[in-house]
Amino acid sequence: MRSGDTFTDGRVNFTMTSMHVPDAVISLAVEPQDKAAQTNFSKALNRFTREDPTFRVSRDEESGQTIISGMGELHLDIYIERMKREYNCVVIPGRPQVKYRETITQRGEFSYTHKNRPAARASTPRGGLHRAAAFGS
Repeated sequence: MRSGDTFTDGRVNFTMTSMHVPDAVISLAVEPQDKAAQTNFSKALNRFTREDPTFRVSRDEESGQTIISGMGELHLDIYIERMKREYNCVVIPGRPQVKYRETITQRGEFSYTHKNRPAARASTPRGGLHRAAAFGS
């Protein structure tokens, strides 16, 4: 049984339209407190995604984080508490890591003068390359 299933006695044919599932509004990175709870952590996430179509789980391949997404902070807090209570799996929530990307966008002039000074007064470059940073993947 899943959300959206329709039950009849078999003599009546009903066709129900599919549910509209809104996009998630908040995401958290989660991991089990100890690696021994990894199995229960996976079982809980699988069960919760089957029960609730607004609860989503994904894995960020670059950072290796497990990301849960839902309809609000309270929504996610309830699932974190359920993992602790029902699956004996303490979860550490946190912010998802941001993937930073930089690229050189144009040629820049650069000049450098090396002066033999004490370490406290290191040489500083003048000029530099122009960079643009793009956030996200």
